[in-house]
Amino acid sequence: MRYLTDGRYVVTGLLLLLLFFSSLLYLYANAGQKRGNNKIVGELKSKELKILRKLDSEVVWEELDQNDPVRYRDTIRTEEGSQAVLLFKDGDNSTEIRMDERSMILIEDVDKISFVAGSLSATSSGGGNNLQISSGDTKISLANSNVSLSKNEDQALNLEVKNGEAKVVSSNGENVLKGNQAAELKGNKVEVRNLTLEQLSPNDGKNLPLKGESISVFFTWKPEKGVKNYKLELAKDASFRSGLRKYSSNLPEVTANLSAGLYFWRVSGVNPSTGKEESSTVRSVRILPWVSPRLISPSPKEVFSYTSEIPGIRFQWSVSDPTSKFTLEVAEDPGFKQIAFKSESKSGFLKWEPKSDGNYFARLRMSSDKEGFSEESSSTVPFSIRKVAETEPPKLHRPLAGEEIGLRVFKSGNSFFSWSSGREFKSYTLEIASDSQFNKILFSQSTSANFLKPNFDWLEGVYYWRVKGNQEGSGARESVSQSFLLKQLDSVKLTYPKDGTQSGHPSDGRMTLRWDRPDPSGLYRVEVSRDSSFQSKLSESTVRSGSVSILLPAPGDFYWRVALVSPSGESLVSSPVASFKTSDSAPFVSPTYPRERDKIDLEEKESLAFYWETQGKTDGYVLELLESKGKNWKSVFKKEIQGETYEFRELYRLKEGKYQWRLSAKYKDESGNSRTTLPISREFAVVVSASFKAPDILTPKAIYVE
Repeated sequence: MRYLTDGRYVVTGLLLLLLFFSSLLYLYANAGQKRGNNKIVGELKSKELKILRKLDSEVVWEELDQNDPVRYRDTIRTEEGSQAVLLFKDGDNSTEIRMDERSMILIEDVDKISFVAGSLSATSSGGGNNLQISSGDTKISLANSNVSLSKNEDQALNLEVKNGEAKVVSSNGENVLKGNQAAELKGNKVEVRNLTLEQLSPNDGKNLPLKGESISVFFTWKPEKGVKNYKLELAKDASFRSGLRKYSSNLPEVTANLSAGLYFWRVSGVNPSTGKEESSTVRSVRILPWVSPRLISPSPKEVFSYTSEIPGIRFQWSVSDPTSKFTLEVAEDPGFKQIAFKSESKSGFLKWEPKSDGNYFARLRMSSDKEGFSEESSSTVPFSIRKVAETEPPKLHRPLAGEEIGLRVFKSGNSFFSWSSGREFKSYTLEIASDSQFNKILFSQSTSANFLKPNFDWLEGVYYWRVKGNQEGSGARESVSQSFLLKQLDSVKLTYPKDGTQSGHPSDGRMTLRWDRPDPSGLYRVEVSRDSSFQSKLSESTVRSGSVSILLPAPGDFYWRVALVSPSGESLVSSPVASFKTSDSAPFVSPTYPRERDKIDLEEKESLAFYWETQGKTDGYVLELLESKGKNWKSVFKKEIQGETYEFRELYRLKEGKYQWRLSAKYKDESGNSRTTLPISREFAVVVSASFKAPDILTPKAIYVE
């Protein structure tokens, strides 16, 4: 019985059980795709990015590939930025469901779907049974229909019938919606409205290529008789709560400058017969970055040397759109007539095993099946492979040459040294000295790996390091030396919102906090509280980036701080505490472009564009551009403007250097008094490849009139 009461045996037994069941869970989760035994009711017709499925009998989510079957009682969900098209068939009946990002459904049968979250579009055709979509106690039946559904954060269900007919059965009774009608179902209330405005372009679900920071998108719709003013609404979600923009126009068209992302849009106007505002159906448009690809590796004119065996060459590039197709070509001539290697990939890398040394040229071609996405090619990258009598010495990777590193960060676990490896080297010797001639070597240690973490008592100052590659029977090859500096870090600088900022409360309650990172690879702890002593914390998170999105429960006063922490959680350097305030009466302004620390080349540009987004009502904006003059800022211009964009065309007034733009919104508070929000600023740099000068006045100075 003492085995059941002795703490040592009990703890050991519990740990063994924990390890046993954890191992079983790991093996189960990585055992490949789960098949399931339920009947197949459809398939994943197409997808973008990651689509997840959970079988009825499982607890683990798995990724679905295109054309994979979906089964009865499957749960399907889409992640941020992803889309899925599901196809269900039952004899002559077919249903196609398009799920937008962050959506979830439960498949109850081939003609029954449970809508859990997000937004989707459903198109049903054929006779026989109707498609039934349920959400809570609300059931929607479709027959030869095309509908869209979305849920708000407060779980209100929005239904729009684009064509056909939909029968809605809820605790409030039964309603039948026909083409160009919409309804909001919240609690026991069903509000039906007619939709008479017909959208023309862009088509629903259209993908548009983006080749710069933004693209001008032309929105059009059919004019309605008697409607004098239209309103275009753009948002990041189908419930029009996140990132809402509004544009007014007396014509059935609006041009909007949009950056990359998924947008939902609709048009509204006042019906002259009823005096009520009516809206169109909701459409979506996705802006995808589409710029010429760039080979990251090999670098231009890179030389791959070897002594006995020709090394394999690894090609690497960045992938902005996972659905893109890439074709890598390696040729023996710059005109690519003598192709030595050609292969396709979607993963962002390929490896080539060359047969002989020589000079080669590489390029990457990117294509897409999406309409309007033309083929793009990278610039040609020359490289060479050559045999050498002696092995090339190791190349130093980290720390970087001349890098400045925080002493406490370095000592807390980041003191890793790394360098290139070679087949000819049997071991390596790392040497660290206090002088560039290595007369005073502070540390020396050999290893078989191409990295090492020295056991050394680091102090502030400059250090020099090098690596010797040791070969069997033929001496060592010594790398060039590099230096790095260890210093005390400054405090973390909070960039947005700055101390004392006042703004409107975001409609979705989410605000993005930003700060400067003294250590780009470090770990940062972010705390948000209702009080300056942080006794009433609203959130605490740990991230490696320089920003984090937080949820603010209600308008009011908030306090926040950021600390750079060690892997064990010890605070290394901290920011001062900053406060900000949100209110329902003030608008919420979010600068979009130029972004923080952007580098903008003005060559071939006719203007410098400023964009921002606003939530809430405004009476205008105050925009100011400032130029850095040492420790001070000099104003370039300051204007009161309307709208959410501004084009600055006097580029000859700008020089290379650092700039800051500040934006404030004018509004009326609850008492009707005019107020202005505190300015929100973004810093960016201007690069001027071409020279600008003031325009010449061609009109004569004196004009004589008879």
